Formats: sequence, structure tokens, C-alpha cells
Amino acid sequence: MMRLQASFQAIGLALRVLIRVSVLFVLPVFAIEFDQYDDDVAALLREYQGQSDQEGSYTPSVLSFNETADTKTLVDFEKGFIFVSAITPESLKQSIINVLLTQIDPSVIDAKTAQDFGLVNQETNRPFFWGQILDHTGKPIEASRLAAEFADVLVRRRSFKDGRFSVTISMVDTHKDIAGSKYVKYAKAASRVHDVPVSLMMAIMETESSFNPLARSRSNALGLMQIKATTAGRDYFSIIKGYKHTPTSTFLYSPQNNIEVAAGYLSILGNRYLVGIRDPKKLEYAMISSYNGGAGNLWRSLNKAGNKTKAIARINKMSTKEFYWFLTNRHIRQETRNYLKKVNGKKTKYINL
Repeated sequence: MMRLQASFQAIGLALRVLIRVSVLFVLPVFAIEFDQYDDDVAALLREYQGQSDQEGSYTPSVLSFNETADTKTLVDFEKGFIFVSAITPESLKQSIINVLLTQIDPSVIDAKTAQDFGLVNQETNRPFFWGQILDHTGKPIEASRLAAEFADVLVRRRSFKDGRFSVTISMVDTHKDIAGSKYVKYAKAASRVHDVPVSLMMAIMETESSFNPLARSRSNALGLMQIKATTAGRDYFSIIKGYKHTPTSTFLYSPQNNIEVAAGYLSILGNRYLVGIRDPKKLEYAMISSYNGGAGNLWRSLNKAGNKTKAIARINKMSTKEFYWFLTNRHIRQETRNYLKKVNGKKTKYINL
């Protein structure tokens, strides 16, 4: 009898644990009829709810801004629009004003420390999205009055779906150019220190985060250049700085720090991990591929056993064109094949920086 009672107690405990775990992981999500939305907005909402076409993969270019139970604001830095929804027109208007005038994402970093992280324009104190969004008269939004007037216009055009009011705010066509221009000075400074081309850093930055300084991937890669603290971050401090250290999230969310670490890591790739590749252009292609997929996967793409010496010998026998074709068609990671194409394609517009 005692054994039977103990068994029932164990089962009861297991059920209580299971229920608690279920409560933790099954989050309440309002039902969305995705077909009712424009394609871009529907894709954004699917991504946010983990129902994307890419098996729910997280996109660093998408930022959930200051979400509450009543309001939701999603910023798509890649496609250039902001989706705002709320349960009342009044809270919708306030959410619009908040995102138009924000200096920082308060759900990630305390707004009081925004200036320390370099996420506030200290010269003009303009809103974060200044110039990337124009109001109904075609003017950039800087003052509270202009933001409120534009919010009124948007609220009058609101949609009502799934029990919520919503609007979509489009950014200007050149929103990426405007966003990226904030970080050129940091890329130039890091370029001088680490001898890494500015054009390469800016192309990687756009590809990694679409210039979202608060980007965070599911693998915990952070910031503009999507730095992982435990890999690239540690390498930077141990090899460049000369001491062991794992940078904090706060450190890596700073655009200046993030770009500095990325430039240092690119120099480590070129001068240490990939040393032996003789042609500068082939070395650059290898650096881009390894920044995304790791040097080990580069060697394994060229040699089944992952033998670095044999892989480098094979690279040096290829022409530059042959090596680029190989990386974009035969690298073992499909993501890395596409990544090299994206970065290489974006480099040209930054070549004169």
C-alpha cells in the first residue's frame, strides 16, 4: 500500500510539473487571419509568432518595440515599415507617437542609458527614425506636435482586424542609406585600426541586421554585426586585446563596440584562421564565408576530412572566379552560399566611403 501511495504521489508531482512547464511555454497569442493582411505585414506577423515560412527562424532585422498586453509595435528594418496595433484607437495613437519619437527601444535597454550606448544623436537629439519616416506633408518628424498630427491622420486610416486596430507606417525608399549613415564613422575608425575595408564592414552590417542596432538572433548573436559573445567576442578580447573576457550584451549593443569587435574578428579571420590563402580577393571571399559559417565549415566544404592544409592548397589552385563559384554553389551550408552573394552584392554601394 505504501508503495502504491508513493507511486500516486510521484505521478501527481510529475503532472504538476508538466502543467507548470506547459504554462511556461504555451503563451497566449491572439488568433490572426494572415490572409487579411498585405503580404509584407502577414510575413512579419508570421515571423513574430514563430510561424514563418523559414521554420520560424528569427530575423534580426525585425524588432518588437515596447510591447504591452494592449499594444504591439513591430519594426521591419529590412523591408522598411512599422506595424502598430492596439485594442483602442486612443492606445493606437499613443503607440504611433511613441515609436515616431523614440530614441531607443525601452524593452531592450533602459532609455536613461541610451546616450552611453551611442543610440541617441547627441548633436541634434533627433528621434531614432528621423528622416526614415516622413509625415503626411512629406516632412521628417521631430517634434511632439508633428508626431501627434501624423498619428491622427494614420488613426483615421486604421484597419480593424482580429479585434484590434492597426496601421502600417512605410519608411522612405532610402531608409537603409539613412540608417547606415549613422555608423559609417565607427566603421572608418575600426578600419584604420584593423585594416579591414569600410565597404566590407558596411555590407556585412546591412546583411546581418539591416542596421538594427538592437538585433538579436535566436543563437544570441547581438547588434549591428551580429556578434556572438562566446565566439567572436572571446576571440577579439583574447587575440586582439590580449586577455580572456566574454563581452556583455550591454557592451555588444553599443554600435561603436559592436563594429570594433566585428572588425577585429574579421582581421583575426584574415590574419590567423585563413592564413595561407595567397590571393587577396579569394581571401576576402573566404573571410565573408567564414564570418557567417565558420572557418571549419570552409575547410570541410573543400576537403571531406576538414584538412586545412589540403583545403588551402585547393583554394590557391583555383582562379578567383572559380573560388567564388565554388563558395556560392558548393559550400556545405546553403545559408553561407547566399550570404556571400548578398554581402558581395552590397559592397559596391559602399566602395567610395
